[in-house]
This record gives sequence, structure tokens and C-alpha cells, in this order.
Amino acid sequence: MKKLLCVTLTALMLAATMIGCGSSSTPAGENESKAAENEAVSYEPVKITEKYSFEDPEGLDFDTRYVIYGGESSSIVASAANYGMSAIYSVLYGKDDMPVAQYDFMVVDTEEHAKGVIDLYTSIGQALTQVEADPTILTGSSDADKLEGAMVAYQSAGMISEATLSAYVSFYAQSMGGTVQ
Repeated sequence: MKKLLCVTLTALMLAATMIGCGSSSTPAGENESKAAENEAVSYEPVKITEKYSFEDPEGLDFDTRYVIYGGESSSIVASAANYGMSAIYSVLYGKDDMPVAQYDFMVVDTEEHAKGVIDLYTSIGQALTQVEADPTILTGSSDADKLEGAMVAYQSAGMISEATLSAYVSFYAQSMGGTVQ
């Protein structure tokens, strides 16, 4: 069972590292209009828990943000229930439908479970850290190069039709059983 969970979590983090999720206070389509007008795009913070909300990083050049949410009924979270996972968020930023950055958050029930998940990911060569404001939240990130590499690999494997951020977001949300907010 531990091996299956390890494989599932590895696949999740690999996918999460390569895709972003986004929540927007701006209706779909408005982002494109704003980008065309060269206006700054602004989003509300992503509320992860009562203690912590993620704000867009300063200085990040993007025109679109996606937030993918996976709750207890998502396949990814359900497979990690033994580690106390209750939710996962992926926040992905793009410009001109190409990746800029991705930030992933896993919510677990206790600090002990958080440390166990960190140890598990460390054993497979991936780094996670606890969020200072709420140590039951684990986070990791990916840059544009890593995301673009994943998109090209997924397209080459026939998993997405084109190496664009929007195609990747759709695939990722579906594969983890999450929803784009």
C-alpha cells in the first residue's frame, strides 16, 4: 500500500510540478482582453486554509492564472488519505498560453503527516516545504522551463493535443480529478 501511495504521490507531484492551477476573480475571456490592452492582470488571493492564502508573486510577468483544486473526492487526494491529505491546489501562471510558473499546495491534517509527506518526497528526490503561516500546508514550485518540458513530453506522448498551457491545464485537472476554479 505504501508503494502504491508513493507512486501515486510521485505522479501527482510530477504532474503538479508541470502544471498550474488557477482561480480567478476575473471571468474567463476578460484576461485575454486585458492582456490585449496591456493592462495589469489582478487576481484575488487563493484561500488555501483559514490560516493561509496564496498571493500572486511580485514581479511575475503573466497574463493568465489558473487554479486547480482537488478535494477529498479527487483521485489524487483520495489516494493519499492515509497521509492525512484533504486538499491539493495547483496555481499556474502563463503568458500568451505558455507557462511562466507553477505553485503547488498540499493540505494535510497534522504537522506529523506533513513531515511524513516531506520525507516521502525527499526519498524520491523532490523538495517540499511547510508553509510558515500554516505548517499543515506543503508547497513546491516549478519554473517555466520545467513546465514547458512537461508539456512537450505530454504532447509527444499524445496526452495533450498541443504544447500550450491551456491544453495542459485541462489535462491536469482531468487526470487528478480536480476542477479549474
